[in-house]
Amino acid sequence: MADSKAHLLIVYHSQSGRNARLAYRAREGGLESGAQVRLRRAAEAGTRDLQWCQGLLLFTPEYAGYLPGGIKEFFDRTLYPCIDHGITRPYGLFLCSGNDGSNAIAQWQRIARAYPFKEVCEPTLCHGSPTKEHLQWARELGEAFATGLQMGVY
Repeated sequence: MADSKAHLLIVYHSQSGRNARLAYRAREGGLESGAQVRLRRAAEAGTRDLQWCQGLLLFTPEYAGYLPGGIKEFFDRTLYPCIDHGITRPYGLFLCSGNDGSNAIAQWQRIARAYPFKEVCEPTLCHGSPTKEHLQWARELGEAFATGLQMGVY
């Protein structure tokens, strides 16, 4: 890597804007830590972004107990290229859910093991619309995760 700043990739899927707001707050936190941050919609993110980054934060809703197609399409496009290139990354998950989120979290964890990505923090769950507290958690997650990358913790 040509520079000493950590590279954090934040990928989100959002139709209502909820996860976009959370992802943008995480970006603020990551930038505050001094990291370089790429914020991408799942439809726009790809293998090159995963090659560039040192860690991944994922913001996604849950639809009827499952991950949405938009986020799964990102995985479909990047899984085998990541395996072929030996790309492994630490990650964190922030899920907005209408229920307990357990099925979508388990679904993502199975997908992450296939890459293989390494879970370095417990998934964060937001029920319904994000509150000020959830937005603050997202910012703190971005800052803490990026700081961990900067320090080489992961």
